[in-house]
Amino acid sequence: MSEPELVIEHGNEVFHVEVRGFDHIPEPERNMSLRHVDYLWVGTSVNLLSFALGALTITLGLNLWLGFVACILGSIAYAYIGIGSIVTVRAGLPVSTLARAAFGMRGNGLNALLSWIASVAFEVINTIFGVEAVLAFFRLCGWSDPGSTGKLLAVLLQLVMCGGIAVLGHATMIWFQRIFSALIGFALLLVLAFTVARVDWAHASIARVPMAGQSSLAVLMAATAVVASNPLSFLFNGPDWVRYLPRRTSGRAIFRHVFWASFLPSVLLCLMGAYCATLGDVADPVAGLKPFVPGWLFVIYIAAVIGGSLANSVPTYYSSGLTLQALGLRVHRYIATAADVIASTLITLYILFVKDFTATLNDFVSLLIVWVGPYGGVWIADAYLRRCRYDAAAIHASRRAGPYWGLHGVNPAGFIALIVGMVLAALSMTSPLYEGPLARTLGGADLSWLLGFPVSASLYLLLSVALERRRADETRSCGPMPRRATCSTRRSSSV
Repeated sequence: MSEPELVIEHGNEVFHVEVRGFDHIPEPERNMSLRHVDYLWVGTSVNLLSFALGALTITLGLNLWLGFVACILGSIAYAYIGIGSIVTVRAGLPVSTLARAAFGMRGNGLNALLSWIASVAFEVINTIFGVEAVLAFFRLCGWSDPGSTGKLLAVLLQLVMCGGIAVLGHATMIWFQRIFSALIGFALLLVLAFTVARVDWAHASIARVPMAGQSSLAVLMAATAVVASNPLSFLFNGPDWVRYLPRRTSGRAIFRHVFWASFLPSVLLCLMGAYCATLGDVADPVAGLKPFVPGWLFVIYIAAVIGGSLANSVPTYYSSGLTLQALGLRVHRYIATAADVIASTLITLYILFVKDFTATLNDFVSLLIVWVGPYGGVWIADAYLRRCRYDAAAIHASRRAGPYWGLHGVNPAGFIALIVGMVLAALSMTSPLYEGPLARTLGGADLSWLLGFPVSASLYLLLSVALERRRADETRSCGPMPRRATCSTRRSSSV
């Protein structure tokens, strides 16, 4: 029998430093509710990334109605986050930890590293949106040219606010998300109501010139892939945030709350970005909206952008700390989180001097799908094979043994499924940086967002079942054996 887990007093209370990190959350410490899930995901979703991606659907050449279709279809990918959240609640573990079962104790290191890099990239993106809003606020207050000093001050303000909340931990993050979700949601609905009245719907529905040599359908698929990159990007960290829900919580309820609380605000902002792009140049999603709203509303909009940047950055910082622990950084969660905040802040200060941030954003979100979709497909498929049950002690063990070690520390089924999914996604993607041969054959249609997850998940299930049957056959073939005799069988991967 395994020893009972230690329940830590003040392990997850508001304004106390959360003691738990990437380890298992015991049932007595699970004090999250489904209402908290709504606060968390609404607060996380009301940020300018969705607005910017919605605007890109028009920039790519779609008319408004097709842009709306791309926004809705791409945002449906939040269903994957709902499915993955059921796993983390049942397991009580973050993604970076439980994925060791799918890829092996050593094999998961590469995915954990990619998870951390992607987290830092999104932290930088969110911080830059917030910095632009703070600079706009400075100008409204009479500081006509904030320059480098203003940028530095804006970054430091966000560093203190985001970093402080994330370092304290899960309960404090949820407490602030409740405030962010209410205030930011109201402000953005107000902005939406004013801007939608200015749209010339007849003009906006006129067909635009699609990207060179591509049909409208191909452009629609490319735009949908850009939008889908946002929900898919949460596959490596979003499910972490609900693991404090009681294990007995209904799976349907978990899915419903995660999906709707993320889908609705995200798709509304995406639609707003699309129709605002028909009004004028919104390449800068902060200053670009100023001509279309009254001055007093622009001030509210700036406040909403700053709050949205904070609300989205805090959970990302939080998960980054867990990922650094999973990578082998032997420090407390709050120290790992603080280190991540400092690293991303330094990168932000560098990136702020890159001129074409929109192009950089488009390239990043397009290429991210190649990895994150297949990665999510593998760890979620593995979790459902295991009925979301993990040995909390064994999955943290570093010794070369145990149910999660695999073959030389790697689970072959996980890596084969991941690589095949990534290759297929790369072959079928379209982006300004790269166009795959399969996408060219299809006239430029981007199917990477649609194929990576299900292909890797299906292949992993098939390989795992095949390896399990092979192991069972080899065991049976040994038969009764003389004393000291051994059966020469290869160690199977953990499935």
